[in-house]
Amino acid sequence: MTYIDYLNDFNHWLESNTLPGNAQLLYFKLLNVFNRAGWPEQVRVDTLRLMQMTDSMDKRTVYRARDKLAEAGFITFEKGVKGKPTQFTLQAIGRKNPTESGTQSSTKNGTKRSTKCGTENGTHIKTLDKDLEKDNIPPKSPQGETPHLVGQAETGFGAELQAAFDQWLAYKRERREGYKPTGLQSLMTQIRNAASQHGDSAVVGVIQQSMASGYRGIVFDRLKSRKPEGIAPASSVAPDYKNANKEWSL
Repeated sequence: MTYIDYLNDFNHWLESNTLPGNAQLLYFKLLNVFNRAGWPEQVRVDTLRLMQMTDSMDKRTVYRARDKLAEAGFITFEKGVKGKPTQFTLQAIGRKNPTESGTQSSTKNGTKRSTKCGTENGTHIKTLDKDLEKDNIPPKSPQGETPHLVGQAETGFGAELQAAFDQWLAYKRERREGYKPTGLQSLMTQIRNAASQHGDSAVVGVIQQSMASGYRGIVFDRLKSRKPEGIAPASSVAPDYKNANKEWSL
């Protein structure tokens, strides 16, 4: 699965389920960790790092968010011990094949039951696919024009930032709050300027946090409290992924 696949599955799941905002933010941050690490099967992230990722001062809040993600089936984890941080594994939650239920019913209840169940599931999945297709159509402007989809060639964003930008536009479509061409160009300029000053990862974090909090706009003001990328106290050590033992450390 790709970064976008995980994001789409997560947001489709949220259309009919609920999850606390801090749990949603933690999931976005964990996806970013896996992405930066090159998508290994597991990563290790210590509690302090989790607290920083979710802007939380209480480790119990982080633990509750982690447990909620596990209960929903998006992750599994092995609790860490001293010197060995918690190990996380991503779980894919996708739609079942419409023939699965029919096949299972055939074994238990006969061919007639199988055909009926398979037909019902097939109809439901077909309807859901049509709904998803509608969701992917950009909203029309008052003049009846449909803004075109904006790719990397036009935005100039990196892959991680482009994925977050696409997800933001999908989030706005779900809220029926599309952009007119001028507003869309202004948004891209804001994102581009913020990324040049604070770095792609910081802007991605703000976009994801804005979605998780249900905001109408991206809270760029949260970047003002950060130091521009490349400026850090001499004593600070940037977090880095260690391929040798698959863990994050500060």
